[in-house]
Amino acid sequence: MLFEIYEYALIQREKIISKVKNAKEMLENAKSKWIEYEPSPKRSILAGVDSSFNYIVYKGFYLYAIAGVSIAGDGSFLAKPEMEVDATNLPYDKVGYDGAIGMDDKGFISPRNELLARCIEVEHDLASKSMDKADYILIDGSLLARFYDRRNRRFVAVYEYAKELMRSSKVLFIAKSSASNAMLRGNLADIYYFSKATLNAGYALSVQKAGSDDITVVYARLKQCTPIIKVEIPGERSEQEVRGMLNMLYPESISGYPYVLRLAHERCKISNDDMLKLADMLGLSIEEGGREVLNE
Repeated sequence: MLFEIYEYALIQREKIISKVKNAKEMLENAKSKWIEYEPSPKRSILAGVDSSFNYIVYKGFYLYAIAGVSIAGDGSFLAKPEMEVDATNLPYDKVGYDGAIGMDDKGFISPRNELLARCIEVEHDLASKSMDKADYILIDGSLLARFYDRRNRRFVAVYEYAKELMRSSKVLFIAKSSASNAMLRGNLADIYYFSKATLNAGYALSVQKAGSDDITVVYARLKQCTPIIKVEIPGERSEQEVRGMLNMLYPESISGYPYVLRLAHERCKISNDDMLKLADMLGLSIEEGGREVLNE
């Protein structure tokens, strides 16, 4: 079968490559929307909020772990870290898909969506607890993606919870990558075109809808030749407000990405080795059906 896949890929080669290489019009569009801007450093107290999960599948149950942090640039926690370790079989009613249950490659009901939803709840809780301790709360990931996942019933409560954060002007959702093409409407993601079409510091912005709510979406490069990040801000923000946000992020970033988010990621990451140690500590390493750790 592998030979047939190679053969098919060669037949489709030109079609596939053209999506990536023949993008002159989209690159020109991206360049025209890009506003060059060198941020003026403005020191602020930032909180970086992130979470992670990992799990092992056994015969009849899963062992999982969740961790979340809200952290300042000096490494101190702005809210008590949240964590959870448990074993469960995640029954049908907890998976929550409408007509399509998330299954892994061996027929198990996958806990991935349930754990992701729980992580989002943890992040929102930590952000709320950090509001009065920082000038801005930076949350890793996309706000729009959290709205779009409402088709999963497990995410409905998360959606309502996210709306609480929409009322705050202090919350920024920041992502290093994005699959969205909502701004440029190209075959590939907006962030690809902006990355290819520009080199200098600057930004492009648009206001997008999440239900009846406005979200200001900004693709930004904080320093020349650094990677572009995607920033989502609840509500409709003016260009002056966006520039103020970039001024705030600039001195608190390393290689174009906020330091507090790098720090948060490192402090809450649950590695495969961590899961294996947990399983051994709990006496589960010899349980029947245990397979490799699935999430790192």
